[in-house]
Amino acid sequence: MKDYEITIKKASEVTIFATDNDTLVFPSKVTFESSHDAAEILIDGLENTTIGIPPQADHIELSVENATVNLKGISYSRIEIDGKGKLRINTDTLSGNIDINMISGEAELIVPAGAKFSTRSEGKNNTINCPVPTDPNAQVTIELNGKNSTLSIRS
Repeated sequence: MKDYEITIKKASEVTIFATDNDTLVFPSKVTFESSHDAAEILIDGLENTTIGIPPQADHIELSVENATVNLKGISYSRIEIDGKGKLRINTDTLSGNIDINMISGEAELIVPAGAKFSTRSEGKNNTINCPVPTDPNAQVTIELNGKNSTLSIRS
């Protein structure tokens, strides 16, 4: 599988890590559907959630609200985070584009020191605060979409 659509409800901390043997790891309280190269995962009611996916993903779509999200060892072409409320996102690698989609929300993204990326803000009344140096020629773009939202990026 290369595409993952993950919806997590009522969790305060979410960790998505790369497995080392092309397996999926998720809690027993989960709704799981798969077809071809895509998986849909729904987790509801677990305060701390840990999910393992193979280390090479094309597209990851994560829907989460008021949570800390930890991304560990995952390589992706694109990760899309649909968030509500306040999010804190920690990632140990920037291998592909990151889209953060919010309406009237606040997100903090912690990137690895020395990571090369550019930023883009789309939508209405969105603000990106980024004291970390950016590179307009970088292959990775961090984008904030939505309305009335703020993204702070730091390393």
